[in-house]
Amino acid sequence: MPVMEFSTELVETIDHAARQSGESPEAFVREAVLRRLEDIEDIALATERLRNPGKRIPFDEVVKNLGLDD
Repeated sequence: MPVMEFSTELVETIDHAARQSGESPEAFVREAVLRRLEDIEDIALATERLRNPGKRIPFDEVVKNLGLDD
């Protein structure tokens, strides 16, 4: 795995934020990267669904199909 280099200022900011949240800098960065990756996946999925929305079912039909219209 390639080693990533951060500026001194960024490392100090990460260290400070990690201390404030009670995490190690490594855990703080790991969590930030994982959240960003999840965001990218969510955006890709949403974009795909906007391009290909599939079948749409009106809300009242959903309610009726589930037997909730009583």
